Amino acid sequence: MTLVPIPVTDEQAKAVQKVADFGTTVVEESGQLARYVGKVLGTVPEDTVGLVLGDPLRTIRTAIALKYDDWITRLHRDRCVMPEPVSPSLAIPLLRAAYDESRPELQELWAQLIAAAMDRHRANKVRRSFIDTVQRLDPVDARVLMEMATSGPRVTSNPRDFLAQRLSASTDEIEISALNLYDLRCVISDRSFDGNFALTAYGRELVRACTS
Repeated sequence: MTLVPIPVTDEQAKAVQKVADFGTTVVEESGQLARYVGKVLGTVPEDTVGLVLGDPLRTIRTAIALKYDDWITRLHRDRCVMPEPVSPSLAIPLLRAAYDESRPELQELWAQLIAAAMDRHRANKVRRSFIDTVQRLDPVDARVLMEMATSGPRVTSNPRDFLAQRLSASTDEIEISALNLYDLRCVISDRSFDGNFALTAYGRELVRACTS
């Protein structure tokens, strides 16, 4: 019996090509992600991606990882740092959490933490508990935390009102952030939140790990 080829329309041909192109893109991006994760962990790329991610959102996280790579490379270059591998016990939860974040204010904190973990002079500043803390921050919380650390004595009289003006936010927004930061052990207050709260030692150390 002679098989007669089934004619393929132009639209069908284009659809097949799109699928093929997507497959190629995924393979290429997965390879880039493997190389990056391997660089942080200091192991062979083939061993790392499934261990760290292992889910269908790998392509999305690849784009995030490459963004981090640009940031971290620049941080290390500016600090004249030769990056070193990070212990898997720290690197795996750190990378998993970072790759789940798409909000720029929080991505910047994750990039700073990853860069610090790869720097032997700063690695001891990166605590495992910081990962859980940053995961529970909203962008305004991060802005409040960093502003309190950088403004110093100027926020002592009435931090809520000062930060509301400084960050162009309402006093309610600042108060909600302060409550969250209190629960995360980053600020101390009498819980009345009448405008007075201050960074704790834990909050200061988190900021140092993300900035120094």
